[in-house]
Amino acid sequence: MKISFLGTSHGSPEDNRFCSSTLIETGGALYLIDAGAPVVDLLTRRHADFTRLRALFTTHFHADHVIGIFHLAMLMNKKIPGTSLDIYLTEQRAIDMFLSALPVFGGEINPEHIRFHLITEKDTYQDEHIRLTPFPTQHLAYWNRPALSYLLEAEGKKVIFSGDLSARLEGNDFPAYALENEVDLLILEMAHQLPEHHAPFLEKCKAKQVAFTHISKWDEKVPDILAMDGQFGFPVRTVLDEDEIIL
Repeated sequence: MKISFLGTSHGSPEDNRFCSSTLIETGGALYLIDAGAPVVDLLTRRHADFTRLRALFTTHFHADHVIGIFHLAMLMNKKIPGTSLDIYLTEQRAIDMFLSALPVFGGEINPEHIRFHLITEKDTYQDEHIRLTPFPTQHLAYWNRPALSYLLEAEGKKVIFSGDLSARLEGNDFPAYALENEVDLLILEMAHQLPEHHAPFLEKCKAKQVAFTHISKWDEKVPDILAMDGQFGFPVRTVLDEDEIIL
């Protein structure tokens, strides 16, 4: 399984990183976690085969995680033969918005090529290559809106994508699965916390390695993050756009 970080930025523009999007390649198929801009361009630069793209899963409905869906869905719907994509969104009103807006951009939606689905903490996705289990986070709890983290299982490996978490990990909003179960890779966001907020949880964590992404105030946080490398018995690193991890 190869995990490619297409975009590792947060909600504010940066001159060296694009918005959140991660590509998973396993069993000859491709999957996306989030689709911040400009996901289509980044996939194209990698010479990705869009006919292999099976599903896109969003962690929550914020622009820096979903705005690239417009362009991706338009291309898959009309421009690229042989494509078939399932898009999973966390809010029904988001689905309604896309179904309403996409025909304005590029004609009627062809369900043979793109399909929109609601995904909640009660749902599990599984095909012949991956199993994806969502867990709720508190990122949008103040607004009574859903946000998800994901456990991805493929090729005998387990990877957690934290999605966006609450500020300062309020309410112990750390992926609890990794505290109770061994995982091969834990991908954590650092836009809304400081390293010291994660440290007490990392002491109990059963991950084999941890990668921090979605880092705001990049230069200020990185030294403290890197100082945690090896402190908890596993590697700790940061990731930038175009970085890859192979499991």
